[in-house]
Amino acid sequence: MPYMMVAGDEKVVADRICAILSRPPKRDKTEPAAPALDVSGQWDVRIDYPAGSSTHTLNLRQQGNRIEGSHQGDFVSRDLAGTISGDEIRVSSAYTERHGDALIFTFTGKVAGDEISGSLDMGEYLGAKWTAKRHNYRRS
Repeated sequence: MPYMMVAGDEKVVADRICAILSRPPKRDKTEPAAPALDVSGQWDVRIDYPAGSSTHTLNLRQQGNRIEGSHQGDFVSRDLAGTISGDEIRVSSAYTERHGDALIFTFTGKVAGDEISGSLDMGEYLGAKWTAKRHNYRRS
């Protein structure tokens, strides 16, 4: 914090900023792989937490490597967005409240036909494992 600085600290800060900016991080410029398949549709998701499980629904729309749609959780539905590269998928959704609380779901996994499995990161709420199966619409 600037108000906590003493004479001479500005030199330390300037040197550090110069060091960081003179060696910017290298960016990975590799293009995503072509999607292994189209994941558009409804997916029935089972999330296995350390102390229980729940079922959610992902409704996905894929355009090239981009994915968008909705994530229906236990209590609320929210938008999601993500990507697919080869058979690797990553989608995220967020639920925020007026009071500043947020619950962010980041699903990462591998697609194998009509199934997806992987890990779920929920930030401060830790992680879980998840599996999804493409919803089977029965026709009469």
